[in-house]
Amino acid sequence: MRHEAVGTLQELFFRLERAAFFEPVHAWLSATASAEPARCHLRGLTGSLPAFLAYSLHRHCACPIVCLLPNEEAAAYFYSDLEQLLGPSSQLLRFPTTGQKPYDSEQIADPAPLIERSDVLRRLTEGFTGLLVTSAEALLERVPPSQQVLEQTIELHLGLSLAPETLLARLIEQGFERVEFVESPGEVALRGGILDVYPFAGTYPIRIEFFGDEIDSIREFDPRTQRSVSRLHMAHLVPNLATADTPGKAQALTEYFPPETLVLLVEEGAVLDVAREVFAKAEAAWHNLENPSNVPPPTHRYLPPEALHAQLGHFRTLLLGALAETTCALSFEAHPQPSFHSNLHLLRERLQQNARSGWNTYILCDSRSQQARLQDLLQEEVASGTVHLLVESLHEGFEVPSARLAVYTDHQIFGRYHGPTTRKQRRRLGGLSLRTLQHLQPGDYVVHVDFGIGQFAGLQRITVRGKQQEVVRLHYADGDVLYVSVGALHKLHRYTGKEGHQPTLTKLGSGQWEKVKARTKKRVKDIARDLILLYAKRKASRGYAFSPDTVWQREMEAAFEYEDTPDQAAAAEAVKRDMEQPFPMDRLVCGDVGFGKTEIAIRAAFKAVQDGKQVAVLVPTTILAAQHYETFCRRLAPYPVRIEMLSRFRSAAQQRAVLNDLAAGKVDILIGTHRLLSKDVRFKDLGLVIIDEEQRFGVAAKERLRQLRVEVDTLTLTATPIPRTLQFALMGARDLSIIATPPPNRQPIETEIHTFNETLIRNAIHYEVSRGGQVFFIHNRVQGIYEMAARLQAIVPEVRIGVAHGQMRAHELERVMLDFMARKFDVLVSTNIIESGLDIPNANTIIINHAEQFGLADLHQLRGRVGRSDRKAFCYLLVPSIHGLTREARQRLQAIEEFSALGSGFSIAMRDLDIRGAGNLLGAEQSGFIEEIGFETYQQILDEAIRELREEEFASVLGPPSPPKPPETTLDIEADAFIPETYVASSVERLNLYRRLSEASDAADLQAFREELIDRFGPIPLEVENLLWAARIKLLGQALRLPKVLFKNQRLFLELPAQDEDPYFYAQHFLPLLERLGQLDRRYVLKEQGRKLRAVIQEIPDLETAWQVMRQLEPVETLAPSTT
Repeated sequence: MRHEAVGTLQELFFRLERAAFFEPVHAWLSATASAEPARCHLRGLTGSLPAFLAYSLHRHCACPIVCLLPNEEAAAYFYSDLEQLLGPSSQLLRFPTTGQKPYDSEQIADPAPLIERSDVLRRLTEGFTGLLVTSAEALLERVPPSQQVLEQTIELHLGLSLAPETLLARLIEQGFERVEFVESPGEVALRGGILDVYPFAGTYPIRIEFFGDEIDSIREFDPRTQRSVSRLHMAHLVPNLATADTPGKAQALTEYFPPETLVLLVEEGAVLDVAREVFAKAEAAWHNLENPSNVPPPTHRYLPPEALHAQLGHFRTLLLGALAETTCALSFEAHPQPSFHSNLHLLRERLQQNARSGWNTYILCDSRSQQARLQDLLQEEVASGTVHLLVESLHEGFEVPSARLAVYTDHQIFGRYHGPTTRKQRRRLGGLSLRTLQHLQPGDYVVHVDFGIGQFAGLQRITVRGKQQEVVRLHYADGDVLYVSVGALHKLHRYTGKEGHQPTLTKLGSGQWEKVKARTKKRVKDIARDLILLYAKRKASRGYAFSPDTVWQREMEAAFEYEDTPDQAAAAEAVKRDMEQPFPMDRLVCGDVGFGKTEIAIRAAFKAVQDGKQVAVLVPTTILAAQHYETFCRRLAPYPVRIEMLSRFRSAAQQRAVLNDLAAGKVDILIGTHRLLSKDVRFKDLGLVIIDEEQRFGVAAKERLRQLRVEVDTLTLTATPIPRTLQFALMGARDLSIIATPPPNRQPIETEIHTFNETLIRNAIHYEVSRGGQVFFIHNRVQGIYEMAARLQAIVPEVRIGVAHGQMRAHELERVMLDFMARKFDVLVSTNIIESGLDIPNANTIIINHAEQFGLADLHQLRGRVGRSDRKAFCYLLVPSIHGLTREARQRLQAIEEFSALGSGFSIAMRDLDIRGAGNLLGAEQSGFIEEIGFETYQQILDEAIRELREEEFASVLGPPSPPKPPETTLDIEADAFIPETYVASSVERLNLYRRLSEASDAADLQAFREELIDRFGPIPLEVENLLWAARIKLLGQALRLPKVLFKNQRLFLELPAQDEDPYFYAQHFLPLLERLGQLDRRYVLKEQGRKLRAVIQEIPDLETAWQVMRQLEPVETLAPSTT
């Protein structure tokens, strides 16, 4: 018997074990010989009990256990339950489907499942005896013969004699691609004595360091940072084994199983149905090929369903599910979790009934916040000692009378969608990284903070006073050239403006760059000043302080159908805290579409209504008004709250009746467009205004809102991301909550890239419509949109198709969108104008035509239209030809395909959205400035403007600014200081390293940078050591507030600031510095040049000595630890 595990879910497991719940199964297994293919039907195992059974079998049997489920979704839930029980364990594997459509050579494969499959094949050849979870879909796909797996797996260990070139050649022979830096599976890189490889197995890529022709070190590294994460004694390098490229020789996975394997077959009938369906699709796809006879038939790639059934018959099998064909049957007394329909009264009754029967009830909560909420709502029951709240996750609850045990999940209590959770780190594969986005190519536009917009012309080696250094060459207007030292790269940024905008090159020495910066700063200051004045006025006025949360408030929040994200919970708490203050709230909640802003608005509105106050919800369009009305009504249905809507869909008589009731105080929440700001709209006691997407309202509406802000609590919601520096800039002037985490239990959106393919489109639309859903088809050209709709109608004549585009009249567009929401047609062919806040949970497939023409941010936002419910969502990116795509377009599409979990590609899309966000938030004029000077420079100017306002005008409102940064130290050294090409061959990577070195802010940064170089590229050459000493000297110069440090002819020149430039320096630092100079153990002289003083220190042989001497000049309390 295996060792006992500890933890809360294990406690439940041991309760079942002590009650001998699974004993009949173990008795049956003991009675049947291990290799005999006996079958037994287990009845009554409900909820997540099958996973507990699998865990029990694993603990008692020393054989492999294969858990076979009908489809990938069921397998993911089963695997998730087992992972919660076992914890991360090498004894639990999952064998997924490849995700490849049959005979679709144009589909770009997702490497993640291929890695998992290859990993399983390798482990099975080594005699795996743990738990393997798979699906009928995955088992049907054939795999290479086990002999091939053994032959192609390269086993490495410390001390092995092997030349790096020999290993590289073998890997390339096996299909690995040689690259400069390894980021995706199937890639290999050799740099001197270091070989990086990303095998199709394991969690991380592998870094092998050689000492001559012997393996000296094996490490795993993170492909994003390229830093090592752990050391290994041995490693298995596995090529892509997941697809069977050997027609005729391919096997079934079942042929890898030893005879003593035990199969846990869940819903045998459904497993065989899925197998037949998958095989039938493959056959249909094969018959639809132009020349099927030239292509191997489906049996070469897929196992026929009857063959699968026959092969499963070779193993002892436990059948779970309602029906099974077998003579042996065991029954278990267990019940599914009762349906509580979010009704806490029913739940309390059941808990009390369980307690009276002497049962223990465990409620599994998906998060600590939900646990705290339930603790609050079920205080008496928890206090009785028979109800336990655990932060754990299972797919479904159950009741076992013989063990006097009830296990309930909170997502079932409240009818919340619950996705499979995994404790394993999700591999982040290839695609597009922020590092890639920041790579500069010759010809790219860049901005130098001091000199303006130029074009990057690459790195160039130059000789200064006989010593070699590397510089960045920039081209400016009229052919001017500027060389930028690698120490000043932090002043250089890739130009970021609107996608596709070409900026004008700056004329060096013309003064135009300074003028543009000054003009921008003046306007930014004006906008910020207005915001701050409004803030001061609001803080000074009296508002209504709302009461603390009631039981109703907590109950309503607990019934939210999704799990709160930490950001969402924090934002909701901040809003309620603001409402309880005695001055008016003005909070901005910012988060991507679908990240839960509306829920925060509902909670705030409900809080206001409970204090007898009225709420106005203001939205930019009639469609959004209708949508919010529906959401508010649904969420607040159990409570006596009257919600009304004012929009053009209501008749004049209906509107008059609503307005009369509003003035009489009979309407609690009123939702509408800017119509709510009309003079005839009178509230009896308005306490809260909620504004959705304020930047989309006109000037007059905004002015009216400014007046309201000073009087009543205001909550503003926006889906426009707010750039980082803007967040800090606004922090003082406006209370801000950012929701950056996507909801955890939303279904991930299955994303695939294909060429335009009528069969695929027909199947995708059929599948969605057959399950009662709807489809978005994005065609981003108005001309030709009706022809595209007609073409779709010909492909799927039986579905109803509507068309929407930006050149329609507002009311026509509105009508089409509302008809789509009302399900009057199945497919909406539309340009890129799908309402950004629009929530159509019934639309769960989106097909984007010419996806290569969209930016990453657009694709991210468009895909966010689907996957808004508990149904699986699909996104198809259609391109003219995958082979004809540019590398950038391909990377962009792969990034979107890979980040199928909502919001996971957020950071990358954020870059593009940040730029739009700044423009949207601050107005069109600011967008113009951003285009003129680039986003990074705009951010710096914004920072400066806010700092100056704090210092000059608003210290009393915003508090004193932080002390100014010391002026930058200019460094001029006479030494070979650069990164040789023999050390880092890639000029792109050298530039990246130079930039990071110039951005290092302290000794710890430099030490980490040095360690990374050794880790990635091997021992550090002298030129790079010099570069690092120069960086340390520059940091010391900054700390000592020295304008310039010069090292030449074995002398160190330290320039001291002029008295009028830095009075603070003279008062605090000058005399102590002179004193410390006098205490040096070497000769120095003080020279006066004009109004500046310069200390010249003699006999300095190298940069390391120069650094040590400068350290002696630091005040004792600031001395940092040495970083050699």
